[in-house]
Amino acid sequence: MFEARLDECSIFRKIIDSLKELVKMVNIEVNTMGISIQAMDSCHVAMVSLLLKEKAFSHYTCHKPLTLGLTI
Repeated sequence: MFEARLDECSIFRKIIDSLKELVKMVNIEVNTMGISIQAMDSCHVAMVSLLLKEKAFSHYTCHKPLTLGLTI
């Protein structure tokens, strides 16, 4: 089971909007420590690396690691 809640959901939306400028697809890795994203642009020039620790969320539960694919 995975559940995460941000008090300011606009923060996550801004992150996703920023990613749209560089990448088309990302894998979001979720584990007990938080959410991480690593992706490269199609030309392999730019790399995006993001870590949102579980402390950043008002509520965070992750019982087992998950990979969530996202097409932006």
